[in-house]
Amino acid sequence: MKPVTRRQFIGTTTLSLLGAAVMTSGGRRVFAAPATTPLQPVRFAVISDPHVDIRGVNKMKMSAHSIECLQHTVDDLNREEELAFVMVNGDLLQDGELENARVVRDALSVLKAPVFVISGNHDYRPANPKKLRQGFTYLSDGEFRKYFAGFGYDDSARRYYARQIVPGLRLIALDACLPAEEKKWGGRLPDEQLHWLDQELFSHSDQVNLVFMHHNFLPWSVDELRGGPKQWFCIDNAAEVRSVLEKNVQATPIAFSGHRHIGLHTRELNSVQYFALPSLNSHPMRYSIFTVTHEQLSWKTPMVGVSEATHLAARQALLQASWWRDQQYRESSPANDMAVLGFYENNDMIVGGRKLTRV
Repeated sequence: MKPVTRRQFIGTTTLSLLGAAVMTSGGRRVFAAPATTPLQPVRFAVISDPHVDIRGVNKMKMSAHSIECLQHTVDDLNREEELAFVMVNGDLLQDGELENARVVRDALSVLKAPVFVISGNHDYRPANPKKLRQGFTYLSDGEFRKYFAGFGYDDSARRYYARQIVPGLRLIALDACLPAEEKKWGGRLPDEQLHWLDQELFSHSDQVNLVFMHHNFLPWSVDELRGGPKQWFCIDNAAEVRSVLEKNVQATPIAFSGHRHIGLHTRELNSVQYFALPSLNSHPMRYSIFTVTHEQLSWKTPMVGVSEATHLAARQALLQASWWRDQQYRESSPANDMAVLGFYENNDMIVGGRKLTRV
């Protein structure tokens, strides 16, 4: 099979996604645009995939440094000025351990800004008993939400929520996890959440709506296409979710995901901005800070404040982790290694900005 370049992939997948969107574009709501609620610049931060493990061993994920990575990031965020909130976008834990959850909750409680969390596929007791480790107590998905009550979750037992951050800006948190699946680490957004998301956006179309979900809304590489070895980074019904976002484009939905463990990637599709966010404890080990208005979203993705030696070890661990390399670059060579690092680091997007479209 001839290797597919990143440029070719983006072009072909964008065309196919656009084709799917054209079929559903008739469902886009047509109404007079309401006056926007005034929104001064708001700064917020996102931490994704910290995978905290008190007994961690370094592999592709630098688990032995996971606590250090989180603590350094909390300290750095507390030095940032005027953060409206911090979102932790899933995979807080290694595999749903209560002992790891205690460490995470204690660390997040030190943050000066309000903190929200959403579950990832590693945040509850694994359905596969082989993943259970002796000496740990495991949380169900419901127990995870109870343990992090007050971090976005309330007493309703719902897996999803919405919060008003300031006038003109709302946060929407979705959960596509499949806790009962023994092997599948992908996701699917339930119909209940799809309908709720549609109503939330429609009811608040005068505001900017930040939509967070651990799993991805669209693929970022060839391997993530349907049938590929990494297809489960993207949810099964991604097209349906994107259709809801596109139908409510007047609500300025901005979609954020983690799960993929790559440096910040962004794509605009049918006037909706999509972001994949970096992991805290795998190369390139970054977190994200955004500034949003009605007209623009800008960002920076600082490196986690651990030693240079730890960062170099994380980079080498990525290059040695064959599964995490796209199939066309699976064999290690100087050229392939450069391609792998280019995709994972995506250094052109360390700092950036996008104009926001409100149709």
